[in-house]
Amino acid sequence: MADMMIPFIMLLILTIGLILERRYHEEKIVEIYEKKFENWQKHSKKEETVKCKELVGLVFLEDNKLTIEVLNNETVVDKLERKKYTIKG
Repeated sequence: MADMMIPFIMLLILTIGLILERRYHEEKIVEIYEKKFENWQKHSKKEETVKCKELVGLVFLEDNKLTIEVLNNETVVDKLERKKYTIKG
């Protein structure tokens, strides 16, 4: 029985050492990725406003007269009446 005790103790010490080493490396990796995540959050908070165009009406030329047909939007009619628009050529 005594001749098997030394290899058993060595195996037990080796197993405990490997478990502790794995736990240490797992915690280290988790810390690295938490830092990367925080860094990503800092830089991703910059929201870029994307200006998009919306189709609100159509412009037609009939008998040398411009006709604007508005598609279901009362605010567009209000802006047209107030002359809040630009003409691009």
